[in-house]
Amino acid sequence: MFLDDRKKRILQAIIEDYVRFAEPIASKIIVERYDLDLSSATIRNEMAALEELGLIEKTHTSSGRIPSDLGYRYYVDSIMEYTDDIDEPFENSMLELNNGGHVVDSVSKMLSYLTHYTAVSADEDNVYLYGRNNVFDYPEFRDIEKLKRFMYFLEEEDLIKEILNSYFGDGINIKIGDENLFDEVKDYSIITFGYQDQGKIAVIGPKRMDYGKVMSCIRYLLELKDRDREK
Repeated sequence: MFLDDRKKRILQAIIEDYVRFAEPIASKIIVERYDLDLSSATIRNEMAALEELGLIEKTHTSSGRIPSDLGYRYYVDSIMEYTDDIDEPFENSMLELNNGGHVVDSVSKMLSYLTHYTAVSADEDNVYLYGRNNVFDYPEFRDIEKLKRFMYFLEEEDLIKEILNSYFGDGINIKIGDENLFDEVKDYSIITFGYQDQGKIAVIGPKRMDYGKVMSCIRYLLELKDRDREK
């Protein structure tokens, strides 16, 4: 799908605003918060075009718009930016990871801490889980039934292993919403990757995930791993 620069900038503003505030966004808010040098009427017209393309959608409770699964996918593939702003304590800790213990356990723990999402990992024998209670900080989980389903899912170690195995491939794999193969996780986004030969790791969060932050942390981890191998 091709988007001109104006549509890209508006879609980026909608997604990044929704990631930050978790509120549907209207054209007036985009004008107030983002220096796009466009009128509210122009933004409304472009938002209508984005909606027709299936990249944003209406909600039942607001006149604003939110990103669709397809919108998040376009953002991840074509707009998302990485950051090099990695905390120094994190960097120092990562350099000591290979000094023993369960590496994937340590990596998933750090990822959960840095991203404030749930991180799971599995090696040959164990499943490790961190950040289970992070979901309480996200408005998506104020729905008690949705929260219960997520908590039940985290108890299913065999299912977690199956998901990690199914999504595992070269590099980093991102599944957003309905892209997920398993009904239990179609309300979430899952980012999976392998770490050395130690096991598989996943970060699980709402579709309103800060993809740039999570991907930057993972990319940094993998760069450290490669650097360590070259020594």
